[in-house]
Amino acid sequence: MTYLSAQTSNLRGPAFGTILTLFILLIIATSFVCSSTEGNRLRDSNSITTQQSKQFTINNQTANFSLASISLEGEFEDPFPAAHIILPYRSYNFEVLRKAFATYRAYVTYEVLSGTEVVGDIRIFMKSASSGTLPDPSTEVLYINGPISFENGKTHVTVRDA
Repeated sequence: MTYLSAQTSNLRGPAFGTILTLFILLIIATSFVCSSTEGNRLRDSNSITTQQSKQFTINNQTANFSLASISLEGEFEDPFPAAHIILPYRSYNFEVLRKAFATYRAYVTYEVLSGTEVVGDIRIFMKSASSGTLPDPSTEVLYINGPISFENGKTHVTVRDA
């Protein structure tokens, strides 16, 4: 009795391993070439990064009042700030866009809460202006109602008991 064997492929043994290795090396080389050409692209001059923003801080230095945001408007750094509550003796930071020779504005309005009762409100304006490379940030309290007072600086507003 004679047995015949059929060979279905020539890609066995060392030849198959060589082709597989060369294919993997081709993929690696292609990924290096593509990533290096993308790295040479210049950034869009209008792109905004975290380094191109100014931080503003709202401090709640009251003993018994929470500040609940009810309105957030303006040119905040992405991601846009979420609605939030600042508990007594806590603070919240905002990032407002900043770019040379440009002015960016942002506004936040808080309800002043005593427990669950609204006892006042405060609206704060934040401005990030720049004349050249030197930033000129400022804050302004547009209105205030209720049993609170405030102190503001260039990049912060501190809310206190009246």
